[in-house]
Amino acid sequence: MVEEDGITPEKYINWFTLYRLCQFTQDKRSINITTVEFGQLLNLSQQSGSRRINELEKLGWIKKKLNGKSQAIIITKKGANVLLTVYKNLKSMLESILIVGEVTEGMHEGGYYVAIKGYYDQFKTKLGFEPYKGTLNLKLSDTDNEILREKLKNITPVIIDGFKDQSREYGPVKCYDVYISRLDNKNNFKKAAILDIQRTHHQKNIIEILAKPYLRDYFNLHNGDKLILNFNPNNY
Repeated sequence: MVEEDGITPEKYINWFTLYRLCQFTQDKRSINITTVEFGQLLNLSQQSGSRRINELEKLGWIKKKLNGKSQAIIITKKGANVLLTVYKNLKSMLESILIVGEVTEGMHEGGYYVAIKGYYDQFKTKLGFEPYKGTLNLKLSDTDNEILREKLKNITPVIIDGFKDQSREYGPVKCYDVYISRLDNKNNFKKAAILDIQRTHHQKNIIEILAKPYLRDYFNLHNGDKLILNFNPNNY
C-alpha cells in the first residue's frame, strides 16, 4: 500500500471503514447515518463508530454535516482515490494467484462439438492451431472458478460463429487463449483455449480446454492431476 494516500499499516482499519461506508451508500452520492447505525455496521459501539467517522474526516476521505441526530456523509475525491489504490493493489494480487484445475473425466460433449465441421474449421482458422477433436475437462474450486470468471471479464474472447445445418442450429462459442502446464512442472507449458460452450450439461466449476495435441498424452495426465491456467506466458 502507498503511504502518500494514507494507507499505512496503522491506517488499515480506516480504509476498511471507508469500504464499509461505501457499501452502505451504494449508488447514492451521500448518506444520512447516525453514529449508532455506523457502529452497528462495523459491529462496534456508538462511541467507536463516532471515532471512526471522525478519523475519516481528519484524513480528508469524507466530509460530514450534522443533520439532527444523523449526519450527512460524502466520500471525497481523496477518499475515492484511496479506494481506487486499494482496488488496484488487490486486483494485482488476485491476478498473480495461480488458477489450478484438476483433471476430471468428461462427458465427451466437448469432443462432439469440436468435431462438427462448422465449428472445427473456425477453430483452426481463428485459434491458430488444428485442435485435437476432443477437450480436456478441468474441475476448479469455487475460489479458482470465481477468480477465473473475473479474469475472463477483462479478456476479449475469440468468437466462433453459430451456424445451421440440415438437422439443427448451433450457437456461437466463446474461446479464451490460455497457457497450461502441470502444477509439478511449470516450465513445460502449452498454448490452448478455454471453450465457453453455452449448451453444456457440465457443472459450473467444470471448464473445457481445447489444444492441438491430445493433452492427456502430452502431459501424461491422469484424473486428479493438477494443471495451472495462465493467461500470460511471461509469467512462466
